[in-house]
Amino acid sequence: MKVITVLLALILGLSGIYPAVTHAAPKFHDVDPKKYGWAMNSISFMVDKGVVSGYPDGRFQPEGLVDKAEMTVMIYRLFDRYRPYQANQKTDYSNYHIELFADVPKNHWAYTEINSIVTRDWWNAVTYSSHGYLFFPDTKLNRIGAANVLPVFMLKNQDIPAAEVLQILSGMRDIPIILSPYSLDPNSPGDLFQEDGRYSEDGRDQTNILYPLLFGQDGDEILFTDDYSGILGTNLALLQKTGIMTAWNGKFEGGEMLTRAEAVTILHRFYTYLKQSGTLSQYSSK
Repeated sequence: MKVITVLLALILGLSGIYPAVTHAAPKFHDVDPKKYGWAMNSISFMVDKGVVSGYPDGRFQPEGLVDKAEMTVMIYRLFDRYRPYQANQKTDYSNYHIELFADVPKNHWAYTEINSIVTRDWWNAVTYSSHGYLFFPDTKLNRIGAANVLPVFMLKNQDIPAAEVLQILSGMRDIPIILSPYSLDPNSPGDLFQEDGRYSEDGRDQTNILYPLLFGQDGDEILFTDDYSGILGTNLALLQKTGIMTAWNGKFEGGEMLTRAEAVTILHRFYTYLKQSGTLSQYSSK
């Protein structure tokens, strides 16, 4: 029953709020229209755009899990105008440049893509250690990991107030939230929770980890009480608000692993949202 429930949650969570776009469906013999009807347009779109491809044996492997390197390559290919280190970019990322990841050598298959678009402000997807910056390219992503890797900063009106973030996330029963009186006291509950490892520099991979999101209340005002909560909380709220990644039946299902069918659907939704908001041309020529 749990498997059926989770499957329905993921399918419905990825069902479109956007108009369907018809593409000539590639003939992948493992993409059954009855099972993957919700993803077929996105699979076709991403194949047509050269973002992903099938395998020589005619399979797409829709249930194959997606790692960070693969997701980063898809983002790099789909948003081919987003190159933060190039001089023609509007945003100056010079202070966020990572010259080399200790775990992404120059002979890594995704070295160019990772080193072209991943910056230090990928917060929860980049780890600092005594060996240098780590990306953990082989980490298989869950849905929280996907929210940490997606370029949410591209979304229009991304700075939504903490009160709205709290309101949106309060509808997700599996997102831990702690709301306490706002205080500058280092012994306040919010500050104590910041010692739970979210800011550890011991080199652990934080990509898929979900820590409690901390909010403070100061009179009628709701505030984020730490950067982690502000960044991930805002990402999750924006993805829900835009329909790119959504909860179903009151749960985000953050621990569920990301499949290829889901990844291309999420990125297709992201692309479509940028197109509808009039900002796509800043990031993609496709």
